[in-house]
Amino acid sequence: MSTAVLDFKQLYLDYYAALCYFAFKIVGDQEEAKDLVEDVFLKVLHNKSTILEVENIRAYLYTAVKNSCLSHLKVSTRVKERQWHYNSNLPLEEQGCVNELIQAEVLRDIMKVIDKLPGHAGKIIKMSYFESLKNDEIAAHLGISVQTVKNLKSKGLDTLRHLLKPDIFAMFLFIYGLKNG
Repeated sequence: MSTAVLDFKQLYLDYYAALCYFAFKIVGDQEEAKDLVEDVFLKVLHNKSTILEVENIRAYLYTAVKNSCLSHLKVSTRVKERQWHYNSNLPLEEQGCVNELIQAEVLRDIMKVIDKLPGHAGKIIKMSYFESLKNDEIAAHLGISVQTVKNLKSKGLDTLRHLLKPDIFAMFLFIYGLKNG
């Protein structure tokens, strides 16, 4: 292995985790943060002759990640604005269809996560929020105590809060909490 490859590998090992955390704080999404940091490292790898001349590589990396994150947010904001403008100009019937499509996709994402919940937690969340069953009805159906239903529902919601993106979790609570409330 050449020294340049070893240097790059060490650079990656030294800074990757910290840069991902930094990017996450800017964009608010772990996967997007990782992708943006990996893109910066790819640029570094492709331009290693120029990069090796940089005196303060740490400042260079943080600046590159920050700029990449800000560009990403700007593009993301424009995409959301275009989508909102498109949706606001649709006839009411089509707006309803688009909203139903969005709700279906959100539900699909939520169901994937709920299906991975341990034990009865996923089943209890489904019965409570999608079938609108009360805690005592769920307890009778599953042959467990009402308190166990409450505990598992609480743990399930807490797990969902951590596994789902914040906007998806909020949408879940808004849509299905209102139906259930």
